[in-house]
Amino acid sequence: MARGNIYKALLGKLEKQLGFLPEGAKLPSEQELAEQFGVSKPTLRRALAELAVRGIIVKQNGIGSVVAGSSKVIAKELVFLCHDIVFFADSLKTFSLAASAANYLPSIIPLAGDAAGQERIIATAIARKPAGIVLYADPGIAYLNAYRQLEECGIPVLFLIRMPDGVKGNLLTFENAGSMTGIVRDFYKAGCRRFALFGAGAVNPLAAKERTLGFLEGLKKCRLIPHPEWYISNQNTEKETEEFYDLFRTPEKAPDAVCCLNDFCAGMLIRAFQTRGIDISHLRISGFDHSLLTAFLPHPLLTVEPPMGELGNEAAALLIRQIENPEFGFTVRKLTSKLIQTTP
Repeated sequence: MARGNIYKALLGKLEKQLGFLPEGAKLPSEQELAEQFGVSKPTLRRALAELAVRGIIVKQNGIGSVVAGSSKVIAKELVFLCHDIVFFADSLKTFSLAASAANYLPSIIPLAGDAAGQERIIATAIARKPAGIVLYADPGIAYLNAYRQLEECGIPVLFLIRMPDGVKGNLLTFENAGSMTGIVRDFYKAGCRRFALFGAGAVNPLAAKERTLGFLEGLKKCRLIPHPEWYISNQNTEKETEEFYDLFRTPEKAPDAVCCLNDFCAGMLIRAFQTRGIDISHLRISGFDHSLLTAFLPHPLLTVEPPMGELGNEAAALLIRQIENPEFGFTVRKLTSKLIQTTP
């Protein structure tokens, strides 16, 4: 490990350990600390001097270095910049709990407003010089200035769900495409052979693209013939969408499974069939996200439950590991989602 990285790692470990000690607690001797952390005495003394400057420890005549009162407070800040705090509610909760348990201060900052406003929010977070940053960005915004600042600031950054184009860093995500492929396989095993894709109402173009690719991969793996005329998105006209609904008036010619890009799309589809008096009792429908909406749908739904709680825990753990072990790198970590069958 490079000398600078050894020093940074030592500082992080010392500060974390001191955070658990009561005010006035005496530190072990320099020799003991050097042996405990596997560093030279000069490196240790440099770190202790910096902790004294920060007010975390103080030297007392005849005693040595002791823990100052401020060290009982959580030592370092972890910032979670989040574009969608509703969808990430469970992640934000588990992230905060995990960060606090590790003696870090979690700060949740919503990314709201237009592109310029969100750029300013990210710049303000960087200026606070936190120990690390977790970022879930608006997929519709490029954030060119913010990404440049993040690369130059030297603060460990963990991206969530998808990596921005042209940006290097670590990514924590879950399966979008793979989960949709799993839905197709599940329906295929249940006897479905004619698949439609419904994405009207989907608002996240990147997620829609990934899930569509997963749908097509599922058809390929099951050796099924694609029917592009049965794919409905926000790009279809009202007339084309109505013609799609009318297909289901003759079940023997219609799709026997409809994969929707999220639960909201599935709700729209089911509602459209209801208002038109179309019987769909035989039809298999899937969603994605396992949102609260699924509890109120009058039709069974196979949906994907992303591991949102695990995502928050893992984000905190990976970011802290980056902070305390600067040479640690994983590039991409994917978590597994699970399929959930809902009933009315």
